[in-house]
Amino acid sequence: MISQTDLFTHYTFIPSALATLGESAEQIIPDATVHLIRLYVSKINGCQYCQSMHAEALKNGVTRDVFDQMHRALTGSELSLLSPFDQAALQLAGAVTKSLPFEMEAKSQRPLTQVQQLAVIGLALQINNWNRIAIGFNF
Repeated sequence: MISQTDLFTHYTFIPSALATLGESAEQIIPDATVHLIRLYVSKINGCQYCQSMHAEALKNGVTRDVFDQMHRALTGSELSLLSPFDQAALQLAGAVTKSLPFEMEAKSQRPLTQVQQLAVIGLALQINNWNRIAIGFNF
């Protein structure tokens, strides 16, 4: 049986490579949105481990009311409860996760600059890979 330790022993660069994907994005996207993206993608992928981790990080980074509203938006698939910025970020992250074209409708793209769109793509790529590792190794 292959373990996470085996993977990271033979491919020592994986954790740092995945961390690098998120580092610059974390400088561009607000912290709450970073964790919202990671939580949303983890929900799409069914990664309970990452959902718990990012729900807790999100809860610690925003007020209770904001967390409750974000949680309702994600659990009820009611992204319209979120700010236009967060809606656009999650739509793009969802497209990356579901292997859909990255182009969004012009109207929904407006809240994100090109640099922010690239940051969201980097975050989505990062958390998708962590989800696969966590699910594959049964975290």
